[in-house]
Amino acid sequence: MPNVIELINVNKIFGTRVKTQILYDINLEIKEHSINSIVGASGSGKTTLLNIMGTLDRPTSGEVIIDGSDTKTMEQHKLAKLRNQSIGFIFQFHFLLQEFNVFDNVLLPSAIQRNNGSEIKERANRLLDMLGLYKYRCSNVLDLSGGQQQRVAIARSLINNPKVILADEPTGNLDLHSSEDVYGIFKQVNKEYGVAFVIVTHDKHPAGRVIKIQDRKLV
Repeated sequence: MPNVIELINVNKIFGTRVKTQILYDINLEIKEHSINSIVGASGSGKTTLLNIMGTLDRPTSGEVIIDGSDTKTMEQHKLAKLRNQSIGFIFQFHFLLQEFNVFDNVLLPSAIQRNNGSEIKERANRLLDMLGLYKYRCSNVLDLSGGQQQRVAIARSLINNPKVILADEPTGNLDLHSSEDVYGIFKQVNKEYGVAFVIVTHDKHPAGRVIKIQDRKLV
């Protein structure tokens, strides 16, 4: 099965005068249609690794290949286009815009691509229906529960039909029931849409393949 993300000898160093190495010699392949969980102690480099996988940050050295494209020398506008087309993001804090309703929040990534046609709106409606949110499509996001808001964030991450979803502690602010609901949705989306998932988590029972990071290295 092809890789949707591949990291080759990735290192990350922060600082100029005082340097701190955050990641050491990371080699990692994320297959299409797979579910992967990144686990490790706080400060082990999990979020930095996810940001590099999502091209939100660049490695100090090494290669990051997204959907077959080497991003090392890619211009910023081309990198942003590749990111928006191939990768969806879900965060612990959902970052929904309070001035927009549920439907418009879901459409935001497509608006960045200037794709506002009927087809993308139909996709948004299908996603909201699948996630049990269709009746809330015109509601303000502040009127939803935490679990419902995270479902809106999931729908938003899927609107551009990405190859992979990167989720950073997506259940960190949710209760046990809502957390289980979110993981159930991930599995459903993976099965129905073939989207790969990479999930940074502290949950006791991580989903799918477990990738452990310790002392800023994969073990």
